[in-house]
Amino acid sequence: MGRKHDTGLPWVDRSVDVDGVPVHYLEAGRGETLLLVHGGLVWCSAELTYGAVIPLLARTFRVVAVDVVGFGLTPGREPDDFSARAQGRFLVRFLETIGGPAHIAGNSHGGWLVQYLAHEVPHLISRMIIINSLNGTSPIPDDYPLPRDVEALPSNEGVRRDLLAFYVHKELVTEQRVRRTYDLTVRNYAFARARRTYLGETPAQWNRNLLYRGQHIAAYAGELRCPVLLTWSRENTGASPADATAFLNRLRDGDLHVFTNAGHHVMTEHPERWSALVGDFLLSPR
Repeated sequence: MGRKHDTGLPWVDRSVDVDGVPVHYLEAGRGETLLLVHGGLVWCSAELTYGAVIPLLARTFRVVAVDVVGFGLTPGREPDDFSARAQGRFLVRFLETIGGPAHIAGNSHGGWLVQYLAHEVPHLISRMIIINSLNGTSPIPDDYPLPRDVEALPSNEGVRRDLLAFYVHKELVTEQRVRRTYDLTVRNYAFARARRTYLGETPAQWNRNLLYRGQHIAAYAGELRCPVLLTWSRENTGASPADATAFLNRLRDGDLHVFTNAGHHVMTEHPERWSALVGDFLLSPR
């Protein structure tokens, strides 16, 4: 069990050593374990990606939301932790440390990482949720505009503008969210810049990072043994609902739900509905 830090929030802050790295994660609730994995923007973290749904899911599950190595409050090692495969291997070790089996959910780049877990340690994975994930469902198109989140260190107002463009529900852009996003951007900016240099500046270069056994990881969707729920947003930038449908058609056992009036973080924009959908999926007989 990781070291516990009480914060007064509806979860417990924990830290556990994995291969010499103090991994930060949030934990709440009791029951079957649900591991939540965030995406790859510089400010992404367990708190900012899943904070709205952790207390809702914790009514039924033991929820563990991890800061991936190099993100949130988990330090990254340069260059050891730059590649998607290195991140995936690290998450395997984390899951083995906290104890499986587990359900897993991944947003954006996290959709690639949870598939890596399911392929590498299928005996530890029960069911999977993939959320608005381009990296996890198809190669990045040649004309896709890559994220510009580390072009320059932003100001507080720059973060506010970015978040107003990111969320459909503008009321989510509170002073607290702006400040927390800014703080994590500053904290992890140097690592993110170095990682971006490693990844390259073109979709073709990024796609090399997304290879698994010589192909994009989505090519192996038909080999996934666990049931998979895809939760998507009609307004998502990146992978469209049509892309999600194409991925769904490769799965042995999958469902797709498309939300309207939501952006990339659908679980933040519709926390009650998203959590209810996920809970029904995880508890229903298959």
